[in-house]
Amino acid sequence: MSKFSGKIFTVAKHEFLKTVNRKEFLFMTFIFPIFMAGIFFVPALLVSTAPAEDQKIGYIDMTNSFDFPGLYTSKGFSVGPLGEESSNLYFVEYKNSSEVMYALEEGQISSYLVIPKDFITIGVIELYTAEKGVSIPRAELLSALSDTVITSLLKNKVDDPVLNRVKDPVNLKFYSIGASGKPAEKGLSEILTDLGLPFLTAFILFFSIFSSSGYLLRSVAEEKENRIIEVLLSSVTPSELLIGKIFGLGAAGLLQIAIWLSTISFGGMHNLPIKIEPALPLIALVYFLLGFLFFASMMAGIGAVAGSLQESQQIGGIFTFAAAFPLIFIQLILTKPDSPFAIFFSLFPLTSPVAMLARIGTSEVPLYQIAASILILVVSIYGVILLSGRLFRTYLLMYGKRPGVKEILKNLRAGSR
Repeated sequence: MSKFSGKIFTVAKHEFLKTVNRKEFLFMTFIFPIFMAGIFFVPALLVSTAPAEDQKIGYIDMTNSFDFPGLYTSKGFSVGPLGEESSNLYFVEYKNSSEVMYALEEGQISSYLVIPKDFITIGVIELYTAEKGVSIPRAELLSALSDTVITSLLKNKVDDPVLNRVKDPVNLKFYSIGASGKPAEKGLSEILTDLGLPFLTAFILFFSIFSSSGYLLRSVAEEKENRIIEVLLSSVTPSELLIGKIFGLGAAGLLQIAIWLSTISFGGMHNLPIKIEPALPLIALVYFLLGFLFFASMMAGIGAVAGSLQESQQIGGIFTFAAAFPLIFIQLILTKPDSPFAIFFSLFPLTSPVAMLARIGTSEVPLYQIAASILILVVSIYGVILLSGRLFRTYLLMYGKRPGVKEILKNLRAGSR
């Protein structure tokens, strides 16, 4: 028994070191998270740190009934630790088109507005900019125009509270009612946690499982194609080789996902108001281990049966596509996590690691469904390991033409006797 365990440890150590020293593994583990963080956070950070650009806007009021403010300040939300950013719009009145055109050509204003005489009837305000002029902050300008029009039309007709409510009619607050029956307000952090975190965690879990199991598929296929497998089987049994490869590559995948989650947790908590439930990383770890065992065992069997690396990758791609269904239908799972469709995905072993994690992040999944999902996955792992072990023993040293489905089923039945 100790000799058996020692050989498994030797194979696992070899596969782990070989994998972590691969250039693609190092790139995906360290460079890829930095690259993705740069895509998401650097543009927002640059926008946040950039000084707000004040603009001067001219206007011609042909109705002579609107009172534009000299200065309009707009506060906008900025994602990140810097909070809100303010931008200023200065409005300058002109009496005729020649004056405002001259100011635009000389760069005194960035654009100008024309309020026609029949504005009350048609509700149209014309905006003119230079062909290569500074871009106008459309949302801020529309907000400033709406405030100006409402204030001018209702001035001295309603009191200030009514005027303020017309200008800012509704501020919607979100509340959720938990199991205790007490409502709790949902702010930006809760909304980001409910929508963004489940998708991100499910995507990372999917990517890490198939990245790690893909290394096993590639390892078996390459060793078989290069006849290295003959040398290995002279020292270890097929079962020892299979288990050692699964343990070694599983450890490499676990290291990769730990680095990814640590990077995301640190960056997300520092830059985004995200709250991570303590149970979520633990559940993610359980589903990673089970999902990896399931797909790694399946990929090992495919690598043993396939005649070449290219052929094994093509067959493995079919299962990868099937397992990606939860990501394809992620919107449905996030919006209707308790629908029969989402429940089926969270119980079916090919899709359960990703789908169940997405459901847990968006709803209170019953404990019996989580237990059933894990039990089905464990039973499926046991079955796949038995089948892959038989394929390993039967086809690992067979070269040339890939066996047909009938022949594979025949040998599997023969191996079960």
